[in-house]
Amino acid sequence: MQDNIPYETEFEDDGQMALIVPEYEAQIKDYYWINQSKEIINSQQDLSLMERRLIYSLVSLVQPDDEEFKTYTVQIKDLANLLGVVEKSFYERVEKTIDQLQSKQLVIENNSIKQKITWVQSATYVKGEGRVKIKLSEDLAPFFRNLKRAYTKYRIKNVLKLRSEYSWRLYEILKEREFRKERVIKIAELRYLLNIPDDKYKMLKHLRELLDSVQKELEEKTDITFSYDVHKRVGRSVESFIFQISRNGKNIQSEQDMANYDAENVFNLLVQNGVHRKKAISLAKLYHPFYIEENVRHALQLNKGQSILNLAGYIIKGIEDNYANSVHDMPLDDALFGMELRNVEENLADQTREELSQFKEIIENYKDLINRGVYSKVEELTDLAESRDQMLLQNLEVIQKNRKKTKRPPLLMEDLAHDPYLKKVYELWLEKQTDF
Repeated sequence: MQDNIPYETEFEDDGQMALIVPEYEAQIKDYYWINQSKEIINSQQDLSLMERRLIYSLVSLVQPDDEEFKTYTVQIKDLANLLGVVEKSFYERVEKTIDQLQSKQLVIENNSIKQKITWVQSATYVKGEGRVKIKLSEDLAPFFRNLKRAYTKYRIKNVLKLRSEYSWRLYEILKEREFRKERVIKIAELRYLLNIPDDKYKMLKHLRELLDSVQKELEEKTDITFSYDVHKRVGRSVESFIFQISRNGKNIQSEQDMANYDAENVFNLLVQNGVHRKKAISLAKLYHPFYIEENVRHALQLNKGQSILNLAGYIIKGIEDNYANSVHDMPLDDALFGMELRNVEENLADQTREELSQFKEIIENYKDLINRGVYSKVEELTDLAESRDQMLLQNLEVIQKNRKKTKRPPLLMEDLAHDPYLKKVYELWLEKQTDF
């Protein structure tokens, strides 16, 4: 059990002590990322479409620094809205899915072992409340959490509304090789990865019909398209297909929320690990978001034993020299991302100006009291100065707490150093801090 998870205890009716496991409300957005290792993508899976939607909705909530999977509560109506489903039977389908989910296994094979892993540690349908409680199995951690290399990421919006598990799986299989723009797959391997029953799509023309229907759905709903052709024949039989993978421009338009999510995520990831905000903006402009994320994760993984004295400096050097050996070593050619990165920078600057105006107003009010001669004695002026500094300090504390709550970087000394009153107050604030 991880120390940072706030488990509490309570006594049950029989006097036994029991752990109270915290639950988290799942706020799923369609622009969240799915991150998964190549081992998951290239494994055989037997999830139904509804099971896959539930599992991967949770995967999209996994954060790089999570020490263990959380127990999430998913509101059925929220999931229905996300999927665009309106039929009343949806609740019944979800309940049935929960009943089946804990028996489903993931099979990971290599040359020496065949590992079977259950997808969920626990899954409960709360009757009468229209919600489910799910926690992913900790055995999945190496494949979804703290990933450093050889993993694939995509927006959950690309798969949630797919109507076929074959479409979902082929999307992942091709997405893994999108950067290479092609993938050769033997027919036997394709059937294995798509989990096609032996008695289905046995004839080549029927398999082609399946691939054609998947091709149409991916072009309509996802960020990639593909074409395919025979790659190799053995005698008269087709042994393998070659898939040509392309970016689907028509489904990458109008992604303002997504670009903003990326820009803020990259910026916050750097700043929260000690990188100065100006340097964070500079790095985000120079490097691909995936590249930055992989190198930061690499640094955090190495620093689990708190062995890196200057983590921020190590992260910067790691990004500049690609310590993680990221394949995404080219800048992101995305004007929308660049625009949203500027928005992040400008919004932070606007916020800082607004906060500085609050300090200025407090100082001006006290100056006005002095200029009007309301206070003239030395003792009164001393008390007035102390009152002013206390009010400025309280205002700074409120600002810093709000920034921390909203995952914005704190005000720095350089923001306030132009004013001697504020510089003094910032020094007082620093003395009071232990872990901001």
